[in-house]
Amino acid sequence: MEITPRIHSIPAPTAFYTGPQAPDVYLVVDGGEGALIDTGFGDEQSVKARLEYLRERPEVKLRYIVLTHHHFDHTSGAHQLRQASGAQIVMHRQEERFLRDWQSDAPQDIDIPADQKAIAERVQRFRQQAAEAAPDVFIEDGVTLRVGGLTLEVVHTPGHTMGSICIYIREERALFTGDTALGLGTVAISPPPHGDMRLYLESLERLKGYDTALMLPGHGQPVQDVPRKLQELIDHRHEREEQVLRLVADGKSSARAMLGTIYPELDRRIIPMALRQVEAHLAKLAEDGRVEGTPDGHDGEGEWRLRG
Repeated sequence: MEITPRIHSIPAPTAFYTGPQAPDVYLVVDGGEGALIDTGFGDEQSVKARLEYLRERPEVKLRYIVLTHHHFDHTSGAHQLRQASGAQIVMHRQEERFLRDWQSDAPQDIDIPADQKAIAERVQRFRQQAAEAAPDVFIEDGVTLRVGGLTLEVVHTPGHTMGSICIYIREERALFTGDTALGLGTVAISPPPHGDMRLYLESLERLKGYDTALMLPGHGQPVQDVPRKLQELIDHRHEREEQVLRLVADGKSSARAMLGTIYPELDRRIIPMALRQVEAHLAKLAEDGRVEGTPDGHDGEGEWRLRG
């Protein structure tokens, strides 16, 4: 699907539930060269759809597969696409260990209840596939990649994960945001060491400084009013932070105690993710000196109180 003559979206059948919006995969093309921004899932149908799209464009030599972060819905197709195309996988160094350690408890974008064994096994397979996508090239903030006459600038945007990146193409005034900014809704932020709410807000503020006419998110539709969308995300986080602070003041001393008030109707698959999000806000408030207490760990049962 052509978004602009030099930016395409490559859809695939929905392979797995990671929320209401499937992961987006983009192809950037110019001068007979190309780069993929993320790769989606590693199941046969998803990989086949992306390869067929590339094969329909034999004049395009794929140079790079750029991974915005390590989560399996963005990376588990990468190794197969590398094998088929000869492209180099590119990723921020801070993401590599989470990508490789597929048996770790590093949070993904969805948690599987213990009684759903078949789904849990599929997630493990996706994570194994993602671990095969060992980067060929490590990139950091400010590095540029050339694709034909296009300059792909790496923008390090920690928050959703610590090595999350966005890609800015000045010639198109286009910003690929991975899971740092979605086309609809908000993304999950975990507390340190896997994420950081303070850094996330700083990343969003930084993105507002780019001359951008088109935002291409990791999930959802392209966004044209980019400054407005980024400000909406920032405002939402500040509003949620104030809500958390009020709940602490009202005596709700743990993330779990706050959960029903903040998220009254939740799919049980995303309850752990929601807990981590509240914990991320509490961690930032503690860093700001507004609350103090015991971090929640994995159960959301920490003890927090207003400071002072």
